[in-house]
Amino acid sequence: MPLTAFQKEVLALLAAQRSEVSHFAGGTVLNADDESARYSHDFDIFHELAEEVTSASAQDVVVLRAAGFEVQTLSRDGEWEKTCTFRKARVIRGTESVEIDWAADSAFRFFPIEQDPQFGWRLHLFDLATNKALTLSARTETRDYVDILELHQRFPLSAICWAACGKDPGFTPLSLLKMMRRFARVSPTELDKIRARALDAVVLKNTWIAISDEAEARMTHLADEQPDLPIGVAFVDQQGRPCWPGDDNALRIHAPSIRGCWPSVHAIGER
Repeated sequence: MPLTAFQKEVLALLAAQRSEVSHFAGGTVLNADDESARYSHDFDIFHELAEEVTSASAQDVVVLRAAGFEVQTLSRDGEWEKTCTFRKARVIRGTESVEIDWAADSAFRFFPIEQDPQFGWRLHLFDLATNKALTLSARTETRDYVDILELHQRFPLSAICWAACGKDPGFTPLSLLKMMRRFARVSPTELDKIRARALDAVVLKNTWIAISDEAEARMTHLADEQPDLPIGVAFVDQQGRPCWPGDDNALRIHAPSIRGCWPSVHAIGER
């Protein structure tokens, strides 16, 4: 299963410490279910301010050590001796270990931080998807490739790319997709290390080609049909769920904001 018994013990302790200002993000949020595609080897905990990184990491280490775990604080340029935007530690028991990254991250997002029974508080999955798209546009990591294919099962890739431009306005939806295609590669050795179920590299590649071609066609068509439509926004249905414009005329435009908000805005085409 994607989370080992050891990881679940560590996660339970960390989850009890989380809040809206110190929340889980990253691949573990996506891959915690027993049927998930891959294993995660670290936990990512995000904050808005450096001070929150410092206080949350210090308290987490105290809690973990009190529970009997060995915790190695992995210092980079004296990170553990000062207020900083990033800290790392390795939690160890016997031969098992997991790393924790505490980091400062932008509060500019589409949805508020959500309460979660497993993680305490976590990033909304659509914000995770847009972050993952931007990550895949900048590096070649097999785990990012696998994750974006998994996220496409929840949200159309076209919707992810269109919205992600709101977090990096230097991109257009098509230029972002172009960069994602450039870095979308599978390393056979990395795939063997991370996969939690059967993942065929040929199937992954064919799926990626199909969904990226579909996303390009969808985004091009939408831009041609509605040239004044803003980019960098999400499209949501009546229940506030991210989706892609189609036959449903009730779709709404939802823009990102500081700390995110639940959508209640204008229909496409309304002024």
